Formats: sequence, structure tokens, C-alpha cells
Amino acid sequence: MISKRVRVTKENFAAIKCPHCSAMKLISVEKFKGDKHSLKVKCTCNNSFSVSLDFREKYRKSMNMYGRYSLIDPSLATMPTPAKECKIVDLSLTGLAVSISGAHDLRVGSEIVVAFTLDAKPETDIQRRAVVKVVGQGFVGCQFDETESPLYDKALGFYLMA
Repeated sequence: MISKRVRVTKENFAAIKCPHCSAMKLISVEKFKGDKHSLKVKCTCNNSFSVSLDFREKYRKSMNMYGRYSLIDPSLATMPTPAKECKIVDLSLTGLAVSISGAHDLRVGSEIVVAFTLDAKPETDIQRRAVVKVVGQGFVGCQFDETESPLYDKALGFYLMA
């Protein structure tokens, strides 16, 4: 079965296009917000396909760059643990997803410091504090802590536009 990712508007509408006949339909997906993100759709052409709803507010750019992360141990206040390697697999103005090989001790709610260098001219070092929001199979999704850094990171914004 074919699977498609569909971006949801701020008004909670998704434009779904059939991959078989190209028929389009705009539907309200408000009832799925915060709950189900994957739907099975049957088109008027009688073909079925899966749709993954993307409720993200900010654009995410797929990546393949290495970085480092340190877990902030709450018992040690703000002192991070020794840095471990990770691979940044996607990045947005508000967060990132990392791939970590092997066992790790990250859980939903863990606070980390992540550091990486943007692979564009000029190369810019980014170090941000983040909170783990999702721990999936092979990846960890994090949201940047906006109390520690500016609301808009100019270097990151320009990088994501390129």
C-alpha cells in the first residue's frame, strides 16, 4: 500500500491527493490532532493508500550530519554528562531528531545539550539545550528549550532556507 505524508495547515485542513488518479480533496483533520497521525484513505477511484498527517508548525529539513549530545542530570543541576556522538537526521527552528547507535539513557522529558556544526558557508557552531519529546525506534525527537536561547536563531533560519 502506498503511503504519503501530508502537511496540515494552521486551520487543521489537509489537502489529500490520490497517488493513483491525482484526485484532490481538502478535509478537516482537527479531530486527529494530538491523537492519530496515520489514516487509511479510499479514493473515489476505489484505490486505497495511507496518509501520515504532519501537524508540525515549522518546516523540518532532512539531514545527515554528526553532532554530540550531553544529558543534563537533574541531580547535578545543570552539569551535563560527558558528550556522546549522534547523527542529526532532521532539523527545524524549534527542534531536531537525532539517531543514536547503541543503547542510550534518553527518555521523554530528559533534558540535553546538543552541539553540531552547520555544513554550509560560513560553518556555524550550534549549541542548544533541548527537551526529549519522542523516543522512537532508532531516533530521538527533541524540542529546543527557548528559555536558554533566542526565539529565532538567525544562522539556523538562513541554513533552513537554503
